[in-house]
Amino acid sequence: MKTLLSAAAVIALSAFSLPAHALVCSGTTTSLGLSGAATLDQLSGGNCVSAGDKLFGNVSVGGALTGTGLATFSALSLQGDVTVGFIGSLGPNANGDITYEVAINPQLAGNFQIHDLEKDFTLNSTPAGTSASATLTGSANGVTFSCTRTVNPNTSTCPVTEVFGSTTLDMTVNQHIATGDNATVTGITDTISQIAVPEPGTLGLLGSGLLGLGAILRRRRRLV
Repeated sequence: MKTLLSAAAVIALSAFSLPAHALVCSGTTTSLGLSGAATLDQLSGGNCVSAGDKLFGNVSVGGALTGTGLATFSALSLQGDVTVGFIGSLGPNANGDITYEVAINPQLAGNFQIHDLEKDFTLNSTPAGTSASATLTGSANGVTFSCTRTVNPNTSTCPVTEVFGSTTLDMTVNQHIATGDNATVTGITDTISQIAVPEPGTLGLLGSGLLGLGAILRRRRRLV
């Protein structure tokens, strides 16, 4: 029983063991409140954008993506999910990459931490009415994701949601989009969600409670 209680205490504490805040905003931080748009210049070169209770930065774009000079942000509440949309264009039989970093803004987030990431993108066919498909793959904090959209006929495994093994303060998202014949991708959309985690004082009470339970059980065993 003592071993079980010790293991439970370790699990309870490790479930809320969080990596350090890693995103460094050494340049200008642009505050958008709950919604707004920002240029990629405002998201790179040490510059950051604050949207909702999150900070975004370290954006880089590669491959055949064009027109990716703008990102839009929206949140329903200060301590809630934030959706970011990268607006651009990727034509048929092409590949493109977007990488960025997102972190909890410690001044606004309170005890909320990143829990999962939803991925999606917008696909059209050129010429209209023809069959087209594209696939989005990538990773975030060691978790991989993949989804495919087709039009004419319309089928999809997107959006796809990846839940992390533990909550985190900081996340780097690497994503790769590949198009087939007649396919044009015009935007990639991510929704970063979070949950509240116990404050350190709550964890201390949990640990004390487990120790107290262990003492009671040991006393009962001596009386039997």
